[in-house]
Amino acid sequence: MSQPQLDISQTDLFTGLTSRSLQDVLAAARPVQTFPKAHYLFWQGEPAHICYVLVSGQAYLIQLDASGHEVVLGVVGSRQAIGITALLEDGIYSTSALTAEETTVLSWEGSVLRMLAKRYPTLLNNALRIAMERYVDLQQAYRQLAFKPVERRLANVLLKLAQSRPSERGAELVIREPRERLAALAVTTIYTVSRLLTDWERRGLVSLGRGVVVVRDLAQVSEIADHDNPPGWSVTQDT
Repeated sequence: MSQPQLDISQTDLFTGLTSRSLQDVLAAARPVQTFPKAHYLFWQGEPAHICYVLVSGQAYLIQLDASGHEVVLGVVGSRQAIGITALLEDGIYSTSALTAEETTVLSWEGSVLRMLAKRYPTLLNNALRIAMERYVDLQQAYRQLAFKPVERRLANVLLKLAQSRPSERGAELVIREPRERLAALAVTTIYTVSRLLTDWERRGLVSLGRGVVVVRDLAQVSEIADHDNPPGWSVTQDT
């Protein structure tokens, strides 16, 4: 069965390839797949056999720390590749990839991708660039953890999650994530996230439901995200 007509020219892994090259790459892909929210595309420590490009949706890149707790290193969106370690013959996934919402992907076997990279060196250059960008993102995440108070980290998480989600209530931003995921993204505890959100609800910044956070005062949440210690806010001890 032939692949549906998909435009992969703007994906980070295949940018710069010619139209003919893109046709070859698309023809070598596995069938398009759609996964529900909270589906693991791959697990940390597994042999990296498959590389994915997100056609739509989002996925979290997650690592387990020494205590076995999840740490969300980043969020990957549409037109981005994950699992590029599959380009290495004996590659191992350094993170797990968990869908943040219903997500459609194209994927390639590692052996096929290596063959394509030999044929089209631009692909390998793109993969190296992506790896370096992810490394820089990781450095920034650690700097944020070291120097930004937890209020700012959580506000940034809410804004980042809301960026790619259409508004469901006019100007309000609706985020459907469990507290556990918000805590992992902000690199803090569920207790701290719940305490902050409850305080923000009391101040009229958000409304809370089961697994739902509605950002009602975007300007104030943005101010928290942009300033280490906004007027009227004390730095919360991260616990």
